[in-house]
Amino acid sequence: MITAAPCGVRQLVMAILNQPLRVAAVWITAAMCLCAAVAPGQTPPAAVGASKKPGEAVTLGKVALKGEVKPGAEITAVVQFTIEKGYHVQANPPSEPAYIPATLRMEPLSGVVSSPTKYPAGKEFPIPGLPTPLKVYEESFEILVPLKLAADAKLPLTLQGLLTYQACRGATCFPPRKVKVEVVLPK
Repeated sequence: MITAAPCGVRQLVMAILNQPLRVAAVWITAAMCLCAAVAPGQTPPAAVGASKKPGEAVTLGKVALKGEVKPGAEITAVVQFTIEKGYHVQANPPSEPAYIPATLRMEPLSGVVSSPTKYPAGKEFPIPGLPTPLKVYEESFEILVPLKLAADAKLPLTLQGLLTYQACRGATCFPPRKVKVEVVLPK
């Protein structure tokens, strides 16, 4: 058995030379394909996305602010998320209490009071074998976070938050995952 790091050509050639001709031809072809597929500074194809876990299907999109950001103001942070194709996420509220909904929690910050978060209505998603359709988000969704700035708030401020969600593919659901969120309140 030959083991070699990608493009460790010298070691690979030495190992190939000690093989029967047919085996050597296969190894040379494989080595050429592997080396050609990875240009200097590139990540090998097998490593792309290798650190992504099953169910990591939601990414943070745009974070926008509605209203004038100034001390004493009431504004709304509009936080957008994108869901990977083929996945859905349980809506908030979910169709059944046992399901894990998408939930955005903002960390407390001096000078800013967060009102209850507003979630979009979920779409009905029928699953064979379940008596009622699920309430889910697909493709994308946005969450509204009403904020009240104190009269003495010192801008700029950055609020930290965390979206917790459970992604599913059809009837197969994955362990809950988290996405970090930052809401920047400029000067």
